[in-house]
Amino acid sequence: MCQASLISNSIVRLSTRSYKQRLETATPNGCSVSRLARLNKDLDNFYELLYSQWQSVTKEDYNIFGQQLNIMLRTLKELVSAYKKQLPTSELSKEVEKLGMNYAALQEVNNDIVNFKIKMPQDTEMKELMKRASMVSKHVAV
Repeated sequence: MCQASLISNSIVRLSTRSYKQRLETATPNGCSVSRLARLNKDLDNFYELLYSQWQSVTKEDYNIFGQQLNIMLRTLKELVSAYKKQLPTSELSKEVEKLGMNYAALQEVNNDIVNFKIKMPQDTEMKELMKRASMVSKHVAV
């Protein structure tokens, strides 16, 4: 079992900050490089937490934080788009690029959780294919 409550609390905190920054992009001079850099740092830390836990995530765990994570990912995607529509300085542009990379990394971990930890255990055909692939790879490695 993973640390679902810690993940959920982190998602709520990061989602709130991301949404506030999304609102700030709608105002003139609402973009702060330092706030975006802090958000990126916290997203890096969250990615490390989620990545370290993804193998132990159960369907019950994902039911706790999955919807929150998907909302946060949509918010991050919208934030990246909002920043890209502006004329960012070179310093802000670097942070926007990092934000896009954070979004992509978190999206990938979420997809891995959904496809390999939630859906695959229920897919008997996929389980059989993975079992056969494992057996074949053992013979090839020898």
